[in-house]
Amino acid sequence: MMQQEKNIKTTKSIWLLIVSLISIIAGIYILFNPDTALMASAMIVGIGFMVMGCGYLLEYRQSRSYMYPVIGILDILIGLVLLTNLGVTAISMPIILGFWCLFVGVTQFIGGLQLRTQQSSWGMMTLLTGLVGIIFGILLFLYPVFGIFTITFLLGAYLVIYGAMELGRYFKM
Repeated sequence: MMQQEKNIKTTKSIWLLIVSLISIIAGIYILFNPDTALMASAMIVGIGFMVMGCGYLLEYRQSRSYMYPVIGILDILIGLVLLTNLGVTAISMPIILGFWCLFVGVTQFIGGLQLRTQQSSWGMMTLLTGLVGIIFGILLFLYPVFGIFTITFLLGAYLVIYGAMELGRYFKM
C-alpha cells in the first residue's frame, strides 16, 4: 500500500515538473516571439468568446435579464470573426477587444443601474465593472499598438511566473 502511494506521488511530481518547465519555456518563447503568440492568442480568444457567449445565453434562462442574450450573441459573433480571420485578428485584436470592452462595459453599466434601483447588492459592483470596461475599451482604442504588446507580454510573463511557482512547488515536494 505504501509503495503504491509513493508511485502515485512520484508520478504526480514528475508531471508537475513537466508542466512547470513547459510553462517557463512557453512564456520565454512568447516574450521573444510576440507575433506567433499573438496568432495563437487570437485563436484562443476566439474560442473563448464563443464559449463565453454560450454561457451568457445559458445564464439568460435563469436570470431573464436582456443583458445576457445581447452579450452572448455578440460574443459568439466576435468569436466566429476571430476564428475565421486569424491574420487580421492578430493585428486588429486590440481594436476588437476595445469594441467588446466598450459594448460590454456600457451594457453592464446600464444593467448595474437597473440592479441598483432594485436594491441589489450586485448593482454597484456591476456598475463599477461596467465603468472599468468602458475605460479599458477607450484606452485600447487610443493605444492599439500598446494593446498588442500588453496582450503578449502579460501572457508570456504569466506563463513564466506560473511555471516558476510550479517549479518551486515541485522542489518543495
